[in-house]
Amino acid sequence: MLDAIAKRYGVLPSYLVKHGDTLDLTVMDVAVSWEQHQHNKQQGKASFNYDQQDLVKAMESVKNRK
Repeated sequence: MLDAIAKRYGVLPSYLVKHGDTLDLTVMDVAVSWEQHQHNKQQGKASFNYDQQDLVKAMESVKNRK
């Protein structure tokens, strides 16, 4: 993972070790996930699309927790 982040940022891994943080890991995770999603979409493969009703139900269940 460190090597992949360093390549994406165009820095040496040693620089990333010294100056990187968890935000860099988050950005890398989101970027790779988005690229994979786009690739799957182009290939016509299944994607993680959620029905809006299911999302509303999930949100309501969280709101109702105490």
